[in-house]
Amino acid sequence: MEFNLEVHLIIEGSGLVAKGRFPVRNKKEMATVAHKYIRSIMHETGYRRTYIEKVIVNGIEEITEEVREIEKRRIPPMDDIFW
Repeated sequence: MEFNLEVHLIIEGSGLVAKGRFPVRNKKEMATVAHKYIRSIMHETGYRRTYIEKVIVNGIEEITEEVREIEKRRIPPMDDIFW
């Protein structure tokens, strides 16, 4: 299954719209894939202050809040990761 993704970001006062088509196994993964895409954009722009303005799937469904919730999650400490 594939979906069209459109993200609207504000990076230090400048607006940015990025679009792409991404594969997923199910609908629940869309927010995670969108978050990874936004993180890749942040990496390219030097991790400047970025505000997620809007995230749209297939031109109609807005998943902005789901993506923002993923962004707010705490990074687990390395001690909890088993190799």
